[in-house]
Amino acid sequence: MRTHEWMPRLLAFGILLIACARAPIAQAQFTVITKNPLGQNGMGFGVSWVDVDQDGDDDLYLTYDGPNVLLRNDGADQFTDISASPIDDGGNSGSGVWGDADGDGDLDLYLVNYLTANHLFRNEGASGFTDITSGPLGDAGAGQGAAWADVDRDGDLDLYLVNYGTPNKLFRNQGGGVFVDATSGPLGDAGWGVAVAWGDFDGDGDPDLYLTNDGPNRLLRNDGSAFTRVTGLAIEDSGAGQGAAWGDFDNDGDLDLYIANYGTASKLLRNEGGGAFTALTAGPLGDRGNSTGVVWGDFDNDGDLDLYRTSYGSGNALLRNDGGGVFVALTSGPLGDADNCDGVAASDTDLDGDLDLYVVKDGHANALLRNDLAAGSHWLELRLTGTVSNRSAIGARVRVVAGALRQIREVSGGSGYLSQSSLTIHVGLGASTVADSVTVIWPSGLVTRLQAVAANQRLALDEQGAVAVGGTDPSPVFQLEAPAPNPAIDGATLRFHLPRAASVRLGIYDVQGRCVASLIDGHGGPGPHEVRWDGQDGRGRKVAAGVHFVRLEAGPLRATRKLIVLP
Repeated sequence: MRTHEWMPRLLAFGILLIACARAPIAQAQFTVITKNPLGQNGMGFGVSWVDVDQDGDDDLYLTYDGPNVLLRNDGADQFTDISASPIDDGGNSGSGVWGDADGDGDLDLYLVNYLTANHLFRNEGASGFTDITSGPLGDAGAGQGAAWADVDRDGDLDLYLVNYGTPNKLFRNQGGGVFVDATSGPLGDAGWGVAVAWGDFDGDGDPDLYLTNDGPNRLLRNDGSAFTRVTGLAIEDSGAGQGAAWGDFDNDGDLDLYIANYGTASKLLRNEGGGAFTALTAGPLGDRGNSTGVVWGDFDNDGDLDLYRTSYGSGNALLRNDGGGVFVALTSGPLGDADNCDGVAASDTDLDGDLDLYVVKDGHANALLRNDLAAGSHWLELRLTGTVSNRSAIGARVRVVAGALRQIREVSGGSGYLSQSSLTIHVGLGASTVADSVTVIWPSGLVTRLQAVAANQRLALDEQGAVAVGGTDPSPVFQLEAPAPNPAIDGATLRFHLPRAASVRLGIYDVQGRCVASLIDGHGGPGPHEVRWDGQDGRGRKVAAGVHFVRLEAGPLRATRKLIVLP
């Protein structure tokens, strides 16, 4: 499974005020917590921070060469092992990535296995998970990494799968848990693939794809109907690529990229615009150890992104961003762990306003590195929910202005080495107690703007009320409301809002994606609409009990809601 084990190892006051307020990251700020069950010990690979139970804090999902583990976050550094079938799958698992694949409001899991079938597990809430793998999703290639993204911006999540030596795959979401193989052109790369990271590097509103290989890597630009390979010596690094992650380290408004290489120099690729990148390897950036995982985060809340890098036996490091492309390696104490480390991901797991880290190891006890940053620098966190866009808001970009600080973040569906950080956006504000503006650019292209947002709080924002670029109308633009009643016995009332006149299709679908009742297939005007469904299919028969989906299509816009039908 792990490539470096079974293949040959390849070789106003603004910036001044913020600088004065910097509380440098130090070893003493992080506390290692390995008490059961956090100190899992096995052949670990990836880690995902995910709010499985939708209670407001992130839980942990860990992948292993053997049964996988789900740990529920109970607060105060207390986690409970709630692993159960089917998501404790005992295959040789690599990446486990989470996203709301069916648009019902909770997070589903795609699990990548090595030389055994992959799985899509639908989150049923208190009832657990259901294996709904079908068609190409059950790929049984040499699976490594995967990541969610709304590739075609139609409002649901698509999925990219990375295989090691067999063709990679793009699975396009057709709704209702049905995915089709949409692989074409360079997307079907058959190199020694390891990991994938989506990021809108060219700022055109759609997600682009970076693929790490056991040499050389690939950057594929999303051009709408197709993907185009971006060439260049820096971007097509030929090292033994492991993890990769996008982040705007220099706060210039575009995404840069860090590549963790195994046995060859890792590097930071600064985005120069127009598809050009400059490789930065000075100081600790170009470490030549056995680097594996990587994650960006403002760990000291000073207003720029720092970086944590794991390695397989050659020492981890937290690279503190001191501006101007200068990074200082902090390796004392728990930060420089020299065990065989693989995946790493970040989350404000204790909800105290700073980012914590979880590190997965091979043959040693995993570790939660709790960030105990002293009070002083300020922060802001945003939890986003799409309505027109995918419910997980994966691909949404947030811009925050606070005094001289200009920062961007993107919600990621998986990155680093077989891992996924929290879907909650975290922004450090330095000395600023107020963010002058917060702008959310949703994957749909709609925009939410907030002014004068107080620091040190967590905001929950949804897409309702977002407007077209340049618009100011706060009225609903596109929404499919929850069916009422739900669960339903003799049908339900369905309400939706349209921003403008459009061709409209509204129907009831089963879990296989088949339309069992077509309610609207015609034209609809702007404003609110209401339809009563009588609980029957197109032939006048009562629809079978079970899980169904209400799907609304209005021109290019899509929305889906889960509907439980009772006998």
